[in-house]
Amino acid sequence: MSQQLRILHLEDDPLDAELVESTLIGEGFDCDLRVVATREAFVAALDAGGIDVILADFALPKFDGMAALEIVRHTCPAIPFIFVSGRLGEETAIDSLRNGATDYVLKNRLSRLGPAVRRALDEAVEREERRRAEAALHESERCRLQLQVELRYAAEIQRKLLPRSYPQIPGFEVAARCLPAQQVGGDFFDWQEVCPGVWGFTLGDVMGKGLAAAMLMATARAALRSVAHNRPEKALRLAEQALVTDLENSESFVTLFFGQIHAAARRLTFVDCGHGLAFLRRASGLVEELTPRTFPLGIPVDLNFQEGAAIFATGDTLVLYSDGLIDARPELALDNQALARCLAGAGRAQEMVDRLLALPALEDNLPDDLTVLVVHCTG
Repeated sequence: MSQQLRILHLEDDPLDAELVESTLIGEGFDCDLRVVATREAFVAALDAGGIDVILADFALPKFDGMAALEIVRHTCPAIPFIFVSGRLGEETAIDSLRNGATDYVLKNRLSRLGPAVRRALDEAVEREERRRAEAALHESERCRLQLQVELRYAAEIQRKLLPRSYPQIPGFEVAARCLPAQQVGGDFFDWQEVCPGVWGFTLGDVMGKGLAAAMLMATARAALRSVAHNRPEKALRLAEQALVTDLENSESFVTLFFGQIHAAARRLTFVDCGHGLAFLRRASGLVEELTPRTFPLGIPVDLNFQEGAAIFATGDTLVLYSDGLIDARPELALDNQALARCLAGAGRAQEMVDRLLALPALEDNLPDDLTVLVVHCTG
């Protein structure tokens, strides 16, 4: 043995105790053997702790091995318990094993004692390893369940951050939907009336998905909302100033499309920050790309945010979407032309959103967050 074996020996015969000790030493054990003969001494030794193996005679004048086994079973069941007795009938031996004893050895066959102790120690190590593995599994499951609860709360909060009703804009219909790949995600859409007759629209996509992306999504949304009353170019410049430290520290970036619709003039002004997934579908079916485009928020490039503009006619539709729409079914080679074609004949904004989401025949497990926002000019 590489370390001293601490043994508690319940035995009232000193000669038998010496014989057991010499047998174990002969088997190569370095023993620290403590011999006790009464219940009080036995319990006191257990309370002191530091015991590797318990050896016990079956019958003592005022105490017996089965009573000792019962105490051990209730106070320290992980310690191996081996009966070492001069007599032990087959039925009694079976009862002792059924009640928790590890093994039994007859005093006239002490050659079995060394192998029995080694086997008991090995089994104790295996039990402890299983216990630790089960405890780790239990803790992992507890943490998983706790995380699931926290994610459900986070998902509920994130859903509440998205607009709960569509804006009432004269001459326009609006519809949108966001499907996170996990319970929470980094996609978001938003709208607000930034000043009388002018509505701001945002579709953003934080790099990544899951809880980290969701936290940045909430930060980006709040930053943009606070400056959305400015022209798109200035609003994005101010938003980036507010977000730059968080994006640098998280080594992330945000692509987004921010536009303002002047309802009376049917005019759209916008800034596309590296998003690129936006187009204007004219009533005729013609696809008009929206340019210019600039870099995403969080990319350290010293460039101004350039504004673009377009004028709506009756039947025209602004379509914004995240890359989750095309990532869901890359084999379909979806692009703006294909997306525009699937909107032919759709007269309502909600129908257009539903068609776009149905296009890739989505399954339960999305590869990425998916968001669609449609603004349709009704006249």
